[in-house]
Amino acid sequence: MTAPLLAYARITYVLKIIINGAYKAFSVKISSIMRFKHVVCGGTFDHLHSGHKKLLNACFQSGEKVTIGITSGAMVRHKPYNTSIESYTIRKRKVLDFALQQKKVVEVVQLKDIYGPTIENSSFESLLVTKDTISGGKLINEKRIELGMKPLLIQVVPFEYDEIGEKISSERIRQGIIDREGKRYNTYLFSKEKHILPESLKGVLRKPLGRVISSFSTLSRQEIEKMNKKVRKRGHFYLCSVGDMVTYEMKIRGIMPFISIIDGLTLRKALKSELMNTILERERSSAENEKGTIQKSACIEIQRLFYLGHQQAIKQVLITGEEDLLTLVAVLFAPLGAHIWYGQQGIGAVDVRVTEKKKQTVYNLLRQFE
Repeated sequence: MTAPLLAYARITYVLKIIINGAYKAFSVKISSIMRFKHVVCGGTFDHLHSGHKKLLNACFQSGEKVTIGITSGAMVRHKPYNTSIESYTIRKRKVLDFALQQKKVVEVVQLKDIYGPTIENSSFESLLVTKDTISGGKLINEKRIELGMKPLLIQVVPFEYDEIGEKISSERIRQGIIDREGKRYNTYLFSKEKHILPESLKGVLRKPLGRVISSFSTLSRQEIEKMNKKVRKRGHFYLCSVGDMVTYEMKIRGIMPFISIIDGLTLRKALKSELMNTILERERSSAENEKGTIQKSACIEIQRLFYLGHQQAIKQVLITGEEDLLTLVAVLFAPLGAHIWYGQQGIGAVDVRVTEKKKQTVYNLLRQFE
């Protein structure tokens, strides 16, 4: 190695030691909030949840002035289940509303990279992060030192956890596993081997859970193409059918549900062989579910299919018994933005778009099962 290159290597090595030392010196885990004139934090703040609120409250306690960076739409495109991430406008409004509830005035800036205003504003004294974003804090301090700015004191705010001690996150909310307070949707269903439909709910469940079409034949070619485009854009993960005839009607029109739940019956009679051959997938699993009940074993299998993630392989479960009530399970376990199609006798086909509100409605119904 030549003398100039050797000198450069030594300078680079010393600089790394200085940066890492500064990072360690200016990073603390919060046990008691430290007070500063101006603090900053950043994040996606999608589906504002109790973990976000804990971070924001720590900022409010720490800083006389608080700046909050919220990632732009371009920065979240790589995230799992990104099609159900709220728009920047909604995320900003939710953060400002929460600050107002806490009687705090904050400044919100849009982040187009991880640095945002932290490498431009010398008034910042402390950066609040979580364990997930501490590496970003390190990069920010490295950049500040490189620019001749004082590194920020990094305060690490602990996570909020759900009922079984797993981290509450926006991704798990979008995936449909938990709500914003960390309630797990599967806890009640998995608490017993069998849940029995009470007489009092039979009339309630006759009311469609979503948009009704009398028949798939009434759908225009444009509507079907729109559905297919949505499937191609989002992946089959976002389309599920419950029932043999609904699955058949979709498949013959080239609409491929990512998950189908069937029982080989229609109007309690065995499906004709030609129809059965059309809907059956070569690779399929099976589960038992008695008529008028929701059984734990069927719930476990449906959850397994949904939680496999963004795998494009078609998934199917063949139920021994009856699949009708498993529509509720599918809605509860599906990711936000998914569509669950099911048939309703005398009405037609029902399209349920999965939202947080719809999940809560279904959860409240299931709590009434015996």
